Amino acid sequence: MESNHIPTTLLDLLDNRLILSCVVPFLSLSALLSLAAASKSFYSLVFVTHSRYTFRHIDLSTLPLAYDFRPSVNMESDEDYLAAPVRRAFYVLKKKAVLSCVTTLVLDGMAVPPTLLWEIFRDDAFNVRILSIRDVKKLEDGKLMQVLQHLIRPSRPKGSLKLKALYYFTPSESVNGSRSWLQNYRSFLENPQGVTEVLGSQLGRCHISDRNLPTISSWTNGRGVLFHNPFRGLEEQVWIRLIEACQGLIAFDVVICHHAPGSEDAPSLANVALGADGCQKCHAAPEPPRVFGQTPSHDLPLLSPPPLFASTVKAAQCPAPGENAKFYARCRQCLQDRRCESCNAWWCEDCYTPLSQRSKQARKSADEIKVHMGLCVQKCLVEELYTGAGEGGMWG
Repeated sequence: MESNHIPTTLLDLLDNRLILSCVVPFLSLSALLSLAAASKSFYSLVFVTHSRYTFRHIDLSTLPLAYDFRPSVNMESDEDYLAAPVRRAFYVLKKKAVLSCVTTLVLDGMAVPPTLLWEIFRDDAFNVRILSIRDVKKLEDGKLMQVLQHLIRPSRPKGSLKLKALYYFTPSESVNGSRSWLQNYRSFLENPQGVTEVLGSQLGRCHISDRNLPTISSWTNGRGVLFHNPFRGLEEQVWIRLIEACQGLIAFDVVICHHAPGSEDAPSLANVALGADGCQKCHAAPEPPRVFGQTPSHDLPLLSPPPLFASTVKAAQCPAPGENAKFYARCRQCLQDRRCESCNAWWCEDCYTPLSQRSKQARKSADEIKVHMGLCVQKCLVEELYTGAGEGGMWG
């Protein structure tokens, strides 16, 4: 007996909103446009029926830098030329009347001059709630600060601030035109730059976690340096004041480190994720941990990568299944001579005073030294000594 059942087609599957919402965030813009060009039915599905879900999350970081476009006579600078691939994508989306559907926009690694940012925030055709501009080119910190200060100005019209989350400080997962961290690390292992670059040749100098391996992209997924803070002194304090002014308005992928209670040092940008275990000795810290669902939203960072299935701050701060909802975060200044740069073990102020911070009298005491030359004495320093002293090592 023959069945009259018609096989399920791709069109039938994608016409299911749940399935479509789970699939399209993994497709590039060119793939979406190609899908729409397959037939009138697919065109209607992509641009009419489900456009709100199809174009909610757009990642333009995969666009080639040498995009196939016709240079305009109106391009007055190299910034206009370099930003042309992104503007071309905006033009296509605007022409199809779906630009307002884009609520999460990823521009990591692309050329994003200040003029392009002003377009995104001023043009009513845009409705971007989460913006990722990590590792972008042609964007100065001062210009970005001016844009943010304008967005949160007290005199802004009601409802004009659409942006809710900004990724800028932490490194992107993949930067257009650069090698992956795994490629860089393999290249280092295969072609070390001279004998002094070999592990064990210089104590405390060649630490894999901070120098050759990538920074950790998530605050809760691991422990270590997330990004190397390029800001110093006054510039960092300006950023901190701006982030504090944005509390409750715009969330960032960084948090402020106020140091240990009682410290008189100025606040810094936290850039070291210490995990959920706390101090190596007391398994806590003088300051409370940050816990998703308990800590106020403005004291939590945005987690990488930007959320695929929702364009809300809560989704951007929510740890992935299996990750800890609790973590500690500090700046490197707090952890000077307290943290092992290899295994990331650390000791809080209540449990350990580094030798450099002890008085002359205290230095003569028999208190154990926990960290020496950036390595924990009990484990990693010994391992590096053995690495350098073994057969074929620097000291062998």
